[in-house]
Amino acid sequence: MNIGVIVYSQTGHTLSVAIKLEEKLSAAGHVVNLERVEASGPAAPGTTDVQFKTKPEIEPYDALVFGSPVRGGIMPPAMTSYLEQVTSLQGKKIVCFVTHFFQPGWGANQTINQIKKICESKGAIVCGSGEVGWPRLGLKRRIADVVDDLADCFRL
Repeated sequence: MNIGVIVYSQTGHTLSVAIKLEEKLSAAGHVVNLERVEASGPAAPGTTDVQFKTKPEIEPYDALVFGSPVRGGIMPPAMTSYLEQVTSLQGKKIVCFVTHFFQPGWGANQTINQIKKICESKGAIVCGSGEVGWPRLGLKRRIADVVDDLADCFRL
């Protein structure tokens, strides 16, 4: 399966999880490409007109992984704007994950639900999600568990 791992990362935490997932999916025999969503400059909360430095295309992929941090209890404007600008995800298999610093109920669950809602409104089939809290005891184990769970969604 040709899988695009599309990630927005400000501090590198979200990117580090995406890299581990890319490695796991590649080892399972998938063709995987990690791409970053990058804003041209800082985007204040509530911004809807984000200018992009890089904006990955989704058409070449059979399936997609979307990764995002949680900022202020919500998805950052750059990732929100990116997902809203995607024209169609019809028939694509999607999984998503978020990274955060607080309890999952303080933004992580809401951000995952927001990603799912946007993707499903564009015809996607969302078949998995995960969250990784930073810092947390057992962080390496939590990352490994999320990576394993998400990779299982793409079993050949």
